[in-house]
Formats: sequence, structure tokens, C-alpha cells
Amino acid sequence: MRTILVAAFLAAAAPALACDSPGEGYTRLESGRFVVWLATEPRAPGVGREFALALKVCAKGPDPVQALRADAWMPAHRHGMNTRASTVDLGAGRYRVDGLLYHMPGRWALRLEIDSADRRDRLALEQDVE
Repeated sequence: MRTILVAAFLAAAAPALACDSPGEGYTRLESGRFVVWLATEPRAPGVGREFALALKVCAKGPDPVQALRADAWMPAHRHGMNTRASTVDLGAGRYRVDGLLYHMPGRWALRLEIDSADRRDRLALEQDVE
């Protein structure tokens, strides 16, 4: 009985990963070390119009984000965007990525790279763009 109580106490004392959605319109992505909430601004990016990403990143462990990059890739055509996105760290696990542009219709993959310690996590969200 004592072992069960100690285990329950330790579980209750352990920090929980509080990584709730920042709001409506966010999509959850997850890697082995991070939970990412992602929203495009505007919500449905179209061809030839720049858009941005709003991100909330939560580490599952002790390694914080050291760098975050985003771009888009068109798998069927094996090419990326004609623009280079820039990332701004807003603090408290929030990021904004500006300068994304789908220059043609089709299936695109928004790709994120998160560097931490000596590892890199890669996440992707595919979108059909008209």
C-alpha cells in the first residue's frame, strides 16, 4: 500500500504538459519531443497570396527549442516555395512565421524543423491549395 501511495504522490507532483490549443483554427502536430499548435493566417491560404503561421510549441521534456524554421514543399513536383520565410520568437513558446507563399495550386506540405540540444525534429502538415 505504501508503494502505491508514493507512486500516486510522485505522479501528482510531476509537471504536466499543459499545451492546450491557443484558440480556434489551430491544428495539433506532434513529434517525439514537441507538441506544436499551428494556424495559417489567413485560415485558407490561396495561390499567389502571402500567408503567415502562428505557432505554439511545447517541449515534452527538458530540452527547450533552440531554433525553429518553416517552409513549404510540393512533394509531387519536388520543389519548394519561391520565397524564404522568416521566423520570429514571440516568447513563451509562441512563434510567427511570415513570408510563406504557395505559387501554384496542388498539394503542399508545410514543414517545420525544431532544433533542440543535439537533435532536430521535423513535422509536416499537408494542404491542398486551389
